Amino acid sequence: MPIRILITVVFGLLWWWLYNHVGAGLNYLMILGSVLAVCVCCCKGGEPPQWGYNFNWDNYFACIRRCRWATLMLMISLFIIGILVVFYTTGAVPSGVVLTNIVLVAIGAPLFVRAICCAYD
Repeated sequence: MPIRILITVVFGLLWWWLYNHVGAGLNYLMILGSVLAVCVCCCKGGEPPQWGYNFNWDNYFACIRRCRWATLMLMISLFIIGILVVFYTTGAVPSGVVLTNIVLVAIGAPLFVRAICCAYD
């Protein structure tokens, strides 16, 4: 197992524990911090865009390609975390709708955030 996946699983499980520990009142902060962390991780930064700057599709797709492997590792790690959390909380391996939802979240959340972040890169 690549070290990135192992690190993501360990800290992902810690994230899950903290998310449940803080309760519903701070869930928005946990989610917002997580989304922004993905942007900070992959966006190269540089000069802030000026008002009315021209959007460039070549730059957009270059940004998507630049982080494709890191995003894929994140997706795999989220899938593993989802299975471990369901197993820990229910004592059973996820199946059916639960497994489908884990796959959707593991792929969709990083993919959609990456797509948004690259629009501002």
